[in-house]
Amino acid sequence: MQDSPAATVPQRYPVAVMVAFQTIHDNRWVDGRWLVTGVVTGMTPGDGGIHSKRVHAGDTGQQYLWSGLHIELHKDEAESYYHNLMSDNPGVFVICNEEPGEPLQPSIVTLSYDEATSYMETDVRVERAAMPAELYRRLEQYVLENYAPEKKQKRKRDNWKEADRGRHQG
Repeated sequence: MQDSPAATVPQRYPVAVMVAFQTIHDNRWVDGRWLVTGVVTGMTPGDGGIHSKRVHAGDTGQQYLWSGLHIELHKDEAESYYHNLMSDNPGVFVICNEEPGEPLQPSIVTLSYDEATSYMETDVRVERAAMPAELYRRLEQYVLENYAPEKKQKRKRDNWKEADRGRHQG
């Protein structure tokens, strides 16, 4: 008996997000800004919660690793995943919470353009990071098993002369 496509590719992947404070030297109003600098696959904490760990602090800035996050894949988002893979720079979208004086806190990680856009439309901060190769391969497999692009069909033109002739008769 062959496994179903849902059984062959996990629908949930553990990830961690690297966040860094980038110092800005030539700005009198802002000292710097928080950025998502990368996503790492396969990292989960023991208790299932989201945790941060400072991995660097120095003159050049600070870095935190946020673990306990995950990416969930949904069949109804397969077209959005496909477009992400086909883009020039496939990315991971990180939805973040911002508190003054605190590190940027990732709350949701997605591979869906549509989901990321819906957060951007509500003025929630969304950062984009390069997609790790392992995650690209997993997403590619998921899309191959769950999505088939619709074939483009040539539109049929209505015979406007016939339609027009029918209106003027009678």
